[in-house]
Amino acid sequence: MATARAVNDKRRQVFKHALEKPYTTVWPSSSTEAQTEILNDLCIALHPLSSYFAHTRRVSKAQHRRARRRTSKNNTNPTSISTAHDQLSDPELKGKKMLDFVCIGINSTTRALERQAQRSTLHANDLALVIVCKGDVEPQLVAHFPGLAHAARSAKNDSVRREDKLRLVGVAAGAEQRLAQAVGQHRVSVLGIRAGHAELDAIVEKARSGYNVPSVPWIGIQRGDPVFHPVCVRELQTSAPIISKKQIPAKA
Repeated sequence: MATARAVNDKRRQVFKHALEKPYTTVWPSSSTEAQTEILNDLCIALHPLSSYFAHTRRVSKAQHRRARRRTSKNNTNPTSISTAHDQLSDPELKGKKMLDFVCIGINSTTRALERQAQRSTLHANDLALVIVCKGDVEPQLVAHFPGLAHAARSAKNDSVRREDKLRLVGVAAGAEQRLAQAVGQHRVSVLGIRAGHAELDAIVEKARSGYNVPSVPWIGIQRGDPVFHPVCVRELQTSAPIISKKQIPAKA
């Protein structure tokens, strides 16, 4: 005689059907070699930022130590603190200047794209390239970037060439750690690049030659004849417990 557990463990194979989401966004794609080349060039070009952030952390720690050692206002010497902050080596100074052309983090890059989507002409603060480590973060945290990048791109008027518009690059797993080490931060999930820096502009041109512009068909669509698309149905294979008629409770 079969035990109750053995009966409950009996399952049968079933198939469930589900409609695909109608508003699924597709990320611009390219070859793995192109992704790797862009990532390698970025890690090399962004290295001065690591030197600059390391310098700012040292200065911040020194300021905290001075603050703890103060016993009276007479011992305060703010000029020495500001002077120490201005004493930058060549790599640190290069990193400080590069920071004007780089946007680090999901929130700051999102805000930059939102402002960019409200401008119809090119601006010095416009992002030319957005790198998203979508292989290292939860999909829901970066799912808004294709639509937002499309809005920022399509907001520009016709005088802006297609070749000069924003590019969105999603990179595979492992990129987040490499970019974080290059920049000198704990995490770098998203990185925005502005035009105007010689080394970074060369990377932007590589992205423009290897990636199409981000496009989301239902944003900014013009009114006209309706376009019908075929229905996409997924078939999911799963299992369900076998329930005999004796186990089904009677309806009241």
